[in-house]
Amino acid sequence: MMTRASARVAVWLSALLTSGAAAQTPLPPPYDYEAPGSVPHPSLPKAQLLTLENRGHAYRMPVYANHDLGRDLRDIRRILLVLPETRGSAGRHYRDVAALVAMNPSRKAETLIVALQFPSPVDAAYAGLPAWRKSSWVTGGRSVRAAGRPSPLSAFEVLDDVVTGLADNKSLPALTDIVLAAHGSGAQLLQRYAVLNGIDGSVRRKGVDLRYVVANAPSYLYLTNERPRRDGKGYAPYERGICPSYNEFPYGPQQLPPYAQHSVASDLYVRYAARDVVILLGSADNNPEDRQLDQHCAAEAQGATRLARGLGYARYDRMLTQRTNHAAPRTPPAYQVIGVGHEAAAMFASECGAEALLGHGAQASSHAAVCEPVTAAR
Repeated sequence: MMTRASARVAVWLSALLTSGAAAQTPLPPPYDYEAPGSVPHPSLPKAQLLTLENRGHAYRMPVYANHDLGRDLRDIRRILLVLPETRGSAGRHYRDVAALVAMNPSRKAETLIVALQFPSPVDAAYAGLPAWRKSSWVTGGRSVRAAGRPSPLSAFEVLDDVVTGLADNKSLPALTDIVLAAHGSGAQLLQRYAVLNGIDGSVRRKGVDLRYVVANAPSYLYLTNERPRRDGKGYAPYERGICPSYNEFPYGPQQLPPYAQHSVASDLYVRYAARDVVILLGSADNNPEDRQLDQHCAAEAQGATRLARGLGYARYDRMLTQRTNHAAPRTPPAYQVIGVGHEAAAMFASECGAEALLGHGAQASSHAAVCEPVTAAR
């Protein structure tokens, strides 16, 4: 029960708060990062099913696309094939890339965006489609064996089937470029695919160029037993006592998966060196305590952060190219995206990201992050 004294205190507090509120300067409204004038935020289209073929058997994979895949695509010259980063992230990355395309209206009509999904067995909407347990697809793992689903196939095979299917599609007569792009864990899959796939040459011979845009990958596939030295001075074999499996797939060339089991590491590099691979590294993606950072000892053998691992690999790439003399070094083999951390949208929308995805002269936003080429180690 409120006493007369406590009632007077309550009235006094109410008056004080009311008078104080009236005297305060109103706070400005919160900044709307999706407001007109900033980066456009395209809506997410309804998922479509892309029909593919593997060893004579048809199957389907879910995708988001900016065109109806069953309609006239004769004006399409470039396909942006975007890989997911995690389960359920395909829609977000579709929007990231669609926002960039929207800033280039002259290229919008000729660009087909295909954001691929890798379903999980618990995705009820995709019953009857290939499905992967947890994130097994990020290292090229095989889909589950289950009644009502296609026979198991690896994520690498899916990428083969998507790329060759699109390159051979008679409804795309004007197609000249397929750009595969991925960020984070999806970039881990893509970097391995760029090294291991055997279809790059045959697709190019059909008149379709392939490019692989690898952004902020958590680790890379090395092709020798060398890793960056801790003192930053070159490369040397890593200590197996620290990590016995450091040179095994998906981090090294030992025990390659069935998809590449007949490959030889030296031959793989000669082939890889001739491919159009662009590595994008956020200069602020440098937190060694990031909970999503690959903490496996084989990944830590490559560096303490995503940035360190990417810089180490880009310079290793250049070192191997100079050592083999089979191909001219890529110029530049990689870029740092200045001031950007582990953010797919900012990486793709950066100055170098825009050109990597949409080609020379692509328009980035006025506030896009600038890029610096990765130089050789000192």
